Amino acid sequence: MHQNGISGRYWPQIILLWLMGLLAAAQLGKMSALLPILREEYGLTLAEAGWIASLLEAGGAVLGLLAGLLIGRLGNRQGLGFGLLLLAAAGIGEGFAPDASALVALRLAEAAGYVLIVIAAPSMIATVAPPAARGAAFALWSTFVPAGLAIGVAVTGAMLAVLPMSGIFLAWGLLAVIVAAGWFALPGAPRPAVARLVFPGLPVWLLTAGFGCFTLAEVGMLAMLPTYLIEETGLASAAAGIFAGVASLATMAGSFAAGWALSRLYGRNAFLRLAATGLLVAAIFTLAVFTFSAEIGGLHPAWLAAAAAILANAFVGLYPAVAFTRLPDLVAGPEGLASANGVLAQFGAGGAMVGPPLAGFVASLWGWPAVSPMLAGCFVAALVLSILAEHVSVPAVK
Repeated sequence: MHQNGISGRYWPQIILLWLMGLLAAAQLGKMSALLPILREEYGLTLAEAGWIASLLEAGGAVLGLLAGLLIGRLGNRQGLGFGLLLLAAAGIGEGFAPDASALVALRLAEAAGYVLIVIAAPSMIATVAPPAARGAAFALWSTFVPAGLAIGVAVTGAMLAVLPMSGIFLAWGLLAVIVAAGWFALPGAPRPAVARLVFPGLPVWLLTAGFGCFTLAEVGMLAMLPTYLIEETGLASAAAGIFAGVASLATMAGSFAAGWALSRLYGRNAFLRLAATGLLVAAIFTLAVFTFSAEIGGLHPAWLAAAAAILANAFVGLYPAVAFTRLPDLVAGPEGLASANGVLAQFGAGGAMVGPPLAGFVASLWGWPAVSPMLAGCFVAALVLSILAEHVSVPAVK
């Protein structure tokens, strides 16, 4: 599996693949930071601007499996190359978009590039990393969305001080060109003699459905936390945003802890124990997040809610690293890995899209305290589905 002498230099290649995922995820934060400018420039409503910002996740939710099957036929390296090309071309094109319709078309192309990258890159990591390093490699990979989102928002916000919107789009497009040049340093892999569509088996569907439950709960919590802190605890909007940002970044702490653990543990029992620890402890803390409305022990309710959210996200960060690491072991053969990653991307993006409106619906119907058990239940559902995935997997998978 480790051809062309890559086993001695796999970490630079893993980091390069992670940077490509980071760049793709940064396009989520880029458009979020530009929403006020988009509305002013193109005369959009808030809802219309929000749809443009969410097209990348919509692309993953709709096209994940299809893109995975396509990459399975093209090969991971080729699929990654097409994704980087689309991301760079769309980013540069956005700098010249004459109207909102053109921007939507380019954003759709950018969404296609995003989907191809986030499916092909982890599939390549599974090929590049030896088994002993796979856990740490996927722990790093599992941070690409929160890190990329934070970088996209922060860098775009800084560029707003010195560049117009078109210049910001061009800057991101040119950065994509630079990162895409690293594609030539990635190892090639022989394509199968007969290209065929390989659909994932039941274990993959169960694990990825669990991953969707995880993203629904985590993104739902993070998206609704600022609104709750402002409306129910009286916190200033800037402080509420900071607390939500810290809670999001806390997920990375859990991912790195999972990387340390996975470099020392292997096998389904060890993986399930790690997943159970992250999801169950996160569920316990989540039960408290949206329940504080008065001081307890002299502590402001905003601090209590934020602390519960930060701890919940720190523990649940153990889970995505386990899911990404375990997925290749649940695939019948290497030719089905891209389609499995496509299903994972589809459920993950679908959960991220459903989480915020579902949490908002529950809050409006039954009040904020009802949101906590709903989200906690999704974390528990993720664990149940992960256990079922292991139960129905082939006996040879250990």
